[in-house]
Amino acid sequence: MEQDFLSQEEVDLLLKSLGKEQEEAEGGDEREDVKPFDINELEKISPLRYARLEQIINKWTVYLFPELKSVVINLENISMKSLSHEKLSDFILKIPLPSAIAVLEIEPLEGKFYLIIDPRLLYTIVSVVLGGPPKSYKIEGKSFTKVEYRIMKRVLTKMVDTLDRAWNEFIPDSRIRLVDIDDNPRHLITVSKQEIILLTTMELEIETFKGQFFLVLPMKNLDPIKDTLRNTRTGEENLKDVVVENLMNTPVLIEALLDRFQMSVRDILNLKEGDIINTDRYISSKISIIAGGVPLFEGTLGTSRGKKAVRIDMLKETKAKGDM
Repeated sequence: MEQDFLSQEEVDLLLKSLGKEQEEAEGGDEREDVKPFDINELEKISPLRYARLEQIINKWTVYLFPELKSVVINLENISMKSLSHEKLSDFILKIPLPSAIAVLEIEPLEGKFYLIIDPRLLYTIVSVVLGGPPKSYKIEGKSFTKVEYRIMKRVLTKMVDTLDRAWNEFIPDSRIRLVDIDDNPRHLITVSKQEIILLTTMELEIETFKGQFFLVLPMKNLDPIKDTLRNTRTGEENLKDVVVENLMNTPVLIEALLDRFQMSVRDILNLKEGDIINTDRYISSKISIIAGGVPLFEGTLGTSRGKKAVRIDMLKETKAKGDM
């Protein structure tokens, strides 16, 4: 009867192979794509945790809109896009060189804070101010010209002044001051590249163009008022009150529609200075007043304090989107 036993040579070979499998199992976790865990990557933020700061930002947009509108006449809207935590080093890598950077002090807090305009937005503002189109321009990394710097300083000053006004309204006995203007984002690293910032991303619309600017608040500098920024103005305000207040501060474009009519392309191309376009309406005719694309009121044309005006005569019945 044939014996089913391994020879000594086969046993030695088996033991050697088992040793190799154990080594491979122990070293199998050492892969090149494995990276050290960084607890800072867990830093997330819900805007509701900083309810008062969001109120400040919304009030800021209300104050800032008419101020910037006086510089950029075809400005359409200013809004907050996001509110988040981020490592300062990660944020700096996203900002092109040069950028429009306002260095701020917020009394009585210590340290520096920053207001930054993306250069693509700044060059678009410069183009519009000088009579050009609102379109994105290539960033070449060159320093700002004297004209560009003057426009940049004017815009940054309006932004800081209106932010100071909104900030002081919700956090009394404080003041925001513009202490310097820089163009190199790398100068923002004052202590550590791992420093965590509270980043507010704002969006500005000029006709079809959308650009961004940023409010950068280092967390270590905010420690004395962190709890204040997380609360609403009173302890009894609930989420609904915060949403309603922020909604009521949202800017809305209002238009007075004089008339609608059709013309051929040939007639439009033949129009010249001094031509008169006749409408079917009389001066006393009712006109529609549109808010956010929805006809809300009926009014009558007139004058007020030497300027053309529209008097609201009645509220129209409107249906919400989705109503039948």
